[in-house]
Amino acid sequence: MVNVGGRSKGCSHCRRRRIKCDENRPICRRCQGSGLQCDGPRDTAFIEGTIVRSRRSQNPAIAWVRRDIEEQNRAVQTILQSTVPLKQNEHEVYICYTRKHLLPGGPLDVGLQDLQLADITTTSRKTTDSVKGPVFNQAMLSFAAVFFGAQHKQTRILTQGYAMHGAALKQLNFTLSDSSCYIRDEVIVSVIALAMLECLVPTGPKNYLKHMLGLERLLELRKPEYLAHCVRNMILFASVRARKPSILARPEWKKVLRVHCADQDMQEQDLCDALADCTVLLAECDKLMTLWAFDMEKAVPQRDKLERNAVALLTYLRTWKDAWDSDEQNAYYVELAPPSDSQSPPAQSVGDDSRRMSTVLRFGTGSAARMLMLHSTTLIHVLQILASLPLNSSEDRSEQTASLIPWQYTAREDDDIWECIANAEWAAAARLAALQAGQCLPDYLDHERALSDLQFASPVVQWAVSTSWKTLGENGTAEGRWMMGLLNERSNQAIARGMWDA
Repeated sequence: MVNVGGRSKGCSHCRRRRIKCDENRPICRRCQGSGLQCDGPRDTAFIEGTIVRSRRSQNPAIAWVRRDIEEQNRAVQTILQSTVPLKQNEHEVYICYTRKHLLPGGPLDVGLQDLQLADITTTSRKTTDSVKGPVFNQAMLSFAAVFFGAQHKQTRILTQGYAMHGAALKQLNFTLSDSSCYIRDEVIVSVIALAMLECLVPTGPKNYLKHMLGLERLLELRKPEYLAHCVRNMILFASVRARKPSILARPEWKKVLRVHCADQDMQEQDLCDALADCTVLLAECDKLMTLWAFDMEKAVPQRDKLERNAVALLTYLRTWKDAWDSDEQNAYYVELAPPSDSQSPPAQSVGDDSRRMSTVLRFGTGSAARMLMLHSTTLIHVLQILASLPLNSSEDRSEQTASLIPWQYTAREDDDIWECIANAEWAAAARLAALQAGQCLPDYLDHERALSDLQFASPVVQWAVSTSWKTLGENGTAEGRWMMGLLNERSNQAIARGMWDA
């Protein structure tokens, strides 16, 4: 920079000679070596200046307009800063947003319809030490606040909601100390609200199952009621996961659910009855495994009885599928999946596995897709029971079950599944049923998105997806990643977080 006048700090000789000065003090080494009289490098000078006003005249009209705008902005800021925050109304926003994603006419939605603004204001001001007042108000407000805060990633609202959630749990525990609390509808609905919260925004592992098992116990004390129909699928899911007999497997509960079941929902109730029977078989299977380890000879008759009951359920499901297929409204066809919907089949998958992973099933309605997914889920649970049964050392599985199957294998649309069943290949059949549920998923999500803004899938679909994903080996296998890919490409939030952990 020595060629730029005024910027170099070198001595006068170096600047004149246009060479780099080493700026050594008191004299530079270049001048010292050349025998020149050096005046030394320059010091830093600070210049004080004044800003000269532009000679261009400013338009007075523009100046006045600019001044008016600045004054108006200051006035608006003053008004905004002095406005009272809408702390009472924000809870209404949370509730309205939550109702948008609830089942219309369901127990939570009906309870929120009767909730008054005064109740919202009073409940939102309660401290966490309060255990008085309607338990439903506290449970529902905490549910709405946590759900809204989680969906919009608002930490402040989440913190507020979790504080209310703690108060709701304390209030519910206080209410449950009353031996007659189970007769109150608000207690039942409050447990449903807290269970739904754990399903959508889990606060701990398997908390959803704990709430649902508690709800089932309260309903058992009340005896068969219509309210059970609203949470039928949730109770069955919890009972299957916990491997405990469900009250819905009892004849009196099956009868009540059918009394209040519409004709178009009767086929779904048939599958729910089969699932309820599965919960009984799951509990018996666990007892059998314990007995088998200590006294195999005594356990053999129980094993044979359990196998006969499971095969009877398979026969029931096959009969149900034949009747369902005969209805033209349930017709579907196989379509090659778009490139974005399929992944390369794994190296170990051949034949039917590869075919199912590269195709999707197309239905006329989303309801038909949902029903086939529920059938596949029920089939998976029955097949897993059969696959877990111990074998006698002198016989193989096919020989033991050949005489139990009352029907012969015949070609059909899902022939790969039933061919495996006819050969007593339970694990392979369960795997194919899980792939079939995955084939139904894209079409179901497409139908639901066309009808409304899809946020969460039907509980039946969520249950089917989580069950099939676990059956396929979760993300540890190519099939499990394939199913997760189908979901992520359309709506990665359609399955609640609690369903994956349960």
